[in-house]
Amino acid sequence: LKEGEGSPAVGACRAGGRGLPGRRDEMVHGQASVVFLIECQKTQPGESVYVVGGHKALGEWSPGHAAPLTTNAATFPLWTSESIQLPVGQPIDFKFVILRANMTVVRWEGFQGNRTVEALPGAMMSVRSTWDNIKTTSSTTDVSDSHVPPATGMGMVKEGGTLMNRTTSGTISFEEQMETLTHTLTEKEPMKRNFSQSLLGLEEPGTDQVAEVAPVGELQVKQSPTDEDGDAAPAMSPNRRGVALQHISSFSALTEMADVETKTQVRQRRQAAQYEPFNLSVPVVIVTSEIAPYSKSGGLGLVAASYSYEFARNGHRTMAVSPKYQHYEGIQYLGETRVRVDGQEQLVKYWHLWKDFGDGKGCDHIFVDHPSIERGGGLYNGADGREYGDNLLRFSLLSAAAMEAPLILHVGGFPYGDKVMFIANDWQAGLVPLYLCYKYRRNGCYPQARCMYVIHNLGYQGQYHSVKPTEFFGIDQQAAADVSLGNCINLTKGALICADRVLTVSPNYAWEIQTKEGGFGLDDYVKGKAHGLRLSGILNGIDDCWNPETDPKITRNFSVDNFVEGKAANKAALQKMLGLRQDPTAVLLGFVGRLTWQKGVDVLGDVVPWLMEDTGNGVTGHVQLIMMGNGEEKYANALRWAEGAYNGRVCGYVGFDPYVERRMMAGCDLLLMPSQFEPCGLPQMYAQMYATLPVVHETGGLKDSVKGLWEEGRDMDTATGFLFCGFNEGGLKHELYRAMDIYHHRRHVFKKMQENAMRSNYYWPTAMDEYEKHVDWTMEGWPYRKAESWWTNHL
Repeated sequence: LKEGEGSPAVGACRAGGRGLPGRRDEMVHGQASVVFLIECQKTQPGESVYVVGGHKALGEWSPGHAAPLTTNAATFPLWTSESIQLPVGQPIDFKFVILRANMTVVRWEGFQGNRTVEALPGAMMSVRSTWDNIKTTSSTTDVSDSHVPPATGMGMVKEGGTLMNRTTSGTISFEEQMETLTHTLTEKEPMKRNFSQSLLGLEEPGTDQVAEVAPVGELQVKQSPTDEDGDAAPAMSPNRRGVALQHISSFSALTEMADVETKTQVRQRRQAAQYEPFNLSVPVVIVTSEIAPYSKSGGLGLVAASYSYEFARNGHRTMAVSPKYQHYEGIQYLGETRVRVDGQEQLVKYWHLWKDFGDGKGCDHIFVDHPSIERGGGLYNGADGREYGDNLLRFSLLSAAAMEAPLILHVGGFPYGDKVMFIANDWQAGLVPLYLCYKYRRNGCYPQARCMYVIHNLGYQGQYHSVKPTEFFGIDQQAAADVSLGNCINLTKGALICADRVLTVSPNYAWEIQTKEGGFGLDDYVKGKAHGLRLSGILNGIDDCWNPETDPKITRNFSVDNFVEGKAANKAALQKMLGLRQDPTAVLLGFVGRLTWQKGVDVLGDVVPWLMEDTGNGVTGHVQLIMMGNGEEKYANALRWAEGAYNGRVCGYVGFDPYVERRMMAGCDLLLMPSQFEPCGLPQMYAQMYATLPVVHETGGLKDSVKGLWEEGRDMDTATGFLFCGFNEGGLKHELYRAMDIYHHRRHVFKKMQENAMRSNYYWPTAMDEYEKHVDWTMEGWPYRKAESWWTNHL
């Protein structure tokens, strides 16, 4: 370890020093309990915080043996360790580190030196820190007498080896710390390590309250709570417009989809598909954990529903297999079978619903039924925000049942057969390619079938500890090696290795997940697929309902021929509805998204005062801003503060209303999406259809779907928005200023960009041309086989 690069100081690793005290703990009589807490928001999906230090209980400075900390939706960004036994009276250096699931180091804390803790006899110590801040506070309680108040004053926590006084300013009380600690230690579930805290917290548990959505029309919307409401009004209090957000991980889940009749009418006026597939006779089997309108918590449900429609309309016989989370209207019992999961034969039942898309085409929806699937909470977690402890069982059953469905279910009079194209989505269907490779092909079944695995977000990987894959999945040691990663199983790793082809939801995201920063510990396996020419990215399409010519929820419909007048009318109506000043000359900015660090809310919040200040440049100060979202309370409070500080110029809408989102797309001039990472993203494509130009961070699908104005002379005929590099305040300011300056002083350029944006085509038929190409390439190519030598997959 090098000193001065955020890693522990060299002295901490020297035997006999404070880091490794030469087993001095053997000479110390007695041990005491220490609990480590740290506020940290630097993690990304698939990463966790660990404490490591100069004692065997802290890994003896080995990150691979460090002690883990946990968090959840209620306590994030506070991470808490279990009670750790440390020797009394011995100063022990420690530091925090962020590790990926495979225990590789992401980052150390940035300061030089280490923290030091010294346990007290007969006491339980709570040690609280903040990431990258060497200052640490401690509290103790006498475990021999529960009625003795916690110690105050001088704590035995040292800063850089120097004893420091404990301060309570800006920190929570000891009682609050211990209450959080007790909740974490007593209710922590051993398998709760799969979901990223950055995707949690859209709604506090127990607040599943739906405010009435107002009808279309001119309506004055009250945003921030008044004095009578109190300072701590909940995001979904009855005086707000919006919809319930509990169990929703993305606002995309609340997006409507056009019906079959509307899709047919709209597509008659658009360019038809250009590619002519030559495997339309091959049935498509979509395996997904959610599919709209029956089940959806995020964008996956919408994409899966689009797959079911588009493949069927193209001419494929189409089946969509998903869990039966509840008894859906119109479904009929079809049959049942037994599959081996978790070391025993499990009975699964199949329910069927035919969805007609016209012209004799449609989708066979198959819903998998098992006692573990239907729950009273969300699809993946309960009302308390915690992941269901048996999710691995639930989605293993989904994959196992999906593999049997084409062979045994007689739908439409005969089964689908063994020549099919499986499309497995995300980790919940990650066992489909592994089962196909090891269980079926090896036994002469599905010899002509293929599987494409679609990664919607690599941050979700299906990772679980304390599982024996040979017993749980009923597979051999070779297959178990493919699905194992370190001391846990990882369903995404198995899918990456075994799939015949891997697709992501945008071309740039396919490149990003091959890097250390974007691969979440699986980048080597992704690169292996890319080197075999079996990796690609296809930008998701948007639904036909996003059409300003026919949208019934906006004030005035418009097309590319009259968008100037249409935008002006919608902008005025939006300003009035949200209580903003009626100013047609102000550039109107909009933000819609989850209030989390991943969406760049902290960077956006930093530029608000700069935006609102008129410094005489004719740009800043001539701005209005609408921010709508829900998530972390600190960001929600920032929205409320901004609206109060800049009344009539800023609307901070804490919550979400699809109706308001539609009107923002039609009425705003610019849409802000400063996301740190975004596999695909949909709002930036919606906005362009409505002549609202996106200002986006150059990442993931944002980079693929927004054409930047890098040079006016060269790019004016193609540019549809503005992209900034570098996830920081300076990068956002630079490009945002350019966008606003063009709006105010070179309006002809701005109008041309709006026209370019409206002429873009991000609808699903364009995306399906690419999907059909990959279906053809995959069906005609060799299936993946576990290589015993290089020649196995190259002859």
